[in-house]
Amino acid sequence: MSTFSSINQASRALSAAQRGMETTGQNIANANTPGYSRQRVEQSAGVLAQTGQQVQRNTPGDGVQVTGIARVADALATATARQDSATAAEQKTASQVWAGIETALADTGTSGLSKDLADLSSAWNDLANAGEDGLAAARSLVLSRTGSVVSTIRGMDEQLQSQYTGLTGQALSVASDVNQAAASVAKLNEAIRNTLAAGGSANELLDQREQHLSTLANATGARTVQRDGGVVDVYVGNAALVSGDRSSTLTIGVPDGASIGKEITVSVGGVPATPVSGTLKGLLDGANTTLPKQKDALDAFATTVATEVNSAVGTVGSVPLLTTEKLPLGRAGAAHNLRLTDTAGSFKDSSDDTVDRAAAKAAVNGLRDVATDWRKEVTDIATSAQSAENRAALAEQVSLKSDAAREAVSGVNLDEEMTNLVAYQHAYSAAARVLTVIDEALSTLINAVGR
Repeated sequence: MSTFSSINQASRALSAAQRGMETTGQNIANANTPGYSRQRVEQSAGVLAQTGQQVQRNTPGDGVQVTGIARVADALATATARQDSATAAEQKTASQVWAGIETALADTGTSGLSKDLADLSSAWNDLANAGEDGLAAARSLVLSRTGSVVSTIRGMDEQLQSQYTGLTGQALSVASDVNQAAASVAKLNEAIRNTLAAGGSANELLDQREQHLSTLANATGARTVQRDGGVVDVYVGNAALVSGDRSSTLTIGVPDGASIGKEITVSVGGVPATPVSGTLKGLLDGANTTLPKQKDALDAFATTVATEVNSAVGTVGSVPLLTTEKLPLGRAGAAHNLRLTDTAGSFKDSSDDTVDRAAAKAAVNGLRDVATDWRKEVTDIATSAQSAENRAALAEQVSLKSDAAREAVSGVNLDEEMTNLVAYQHAYSAAARVLTVIDEALSTLINAVGR
């Protein structure tokens, strides 16, 4: 190896150390940048090509070569973190749905429907024991408290319907975010492919795409498939949301006159799609499954209330005291259509030709069973809401651990970077010293020969 080759070797060493310091500086600068993955200089020992009669023994290699700047990431840790985050988002949404149901059907025992039922039972009991002087007042109280029960049940139905409308709006908002993220992934796919094909570094572009992929996973549980050229395809269910540099539109199908019981659907590019996890799945499950079940239970309870009261007092003329018959322009459902038909107090409270108030006593007995049924329903709702909250908390903890595992690989450790920076600084100083020594040796040689 010639002296001038040694100069070239030292020069490459300087260049490698400088590239290491620059990369370390990039890591330190982005230590707090969301989604940034640390980078690492990859280098290898240079091989001195010698063949034939030119082979020389006891000759060092050809210095150092920088082969690239790698983006440090663990594909398995990233996929696991993404999946666990999507599950946490789904469970959090489910917990919020149950919290909304619990609020809509709020009942503490001292307020809410339980108290209204207790007050109504008390009013019927007063009527059962009323004398002729207090009969009119007792009848009026029964009507008033029956009206309160009807109003409370109908109000609960409206709250559930309002929650359904809110879930629909949230689903549409999530779909908009998904479509924006999908379009960004498609554009970044093209940029990454072109950059890699030209021999450039696409590390920052990969980080940006990873952020959008996380958004898609949190929203829909989307899965990612790696393709050639650094490109990824994204699927929601079995429908392709992103394919290379093209993205499809995710659409939420909201039925006309949307009300509980009418299913909200999802399609991608016109193809039916089923989110496997994420916020959107939580919203769809809430709107299409959880709320309809609660509405059915409330409708059944409203029917029970009407049946128990009507069976006790019979009809007012040809009409029952309480009815759940659907109004011409109203929504379906007993809770929504529950209403009081008698506002004048004409209902029967005694057996025929007697004053024993048998009907009122029967109403008291019937309402006792109704109140028991409602307490059981309230308990079931509270239990379901608590279970959903516990599942959400557990999923969040799992997600945090998975993210910490990913961050341990990809995240920037400032202590480690400072150590690397010092190492590269020393390497740079040493390479500069080698260059200085070679320069001094050449100067001595030239000066000696020149004499």
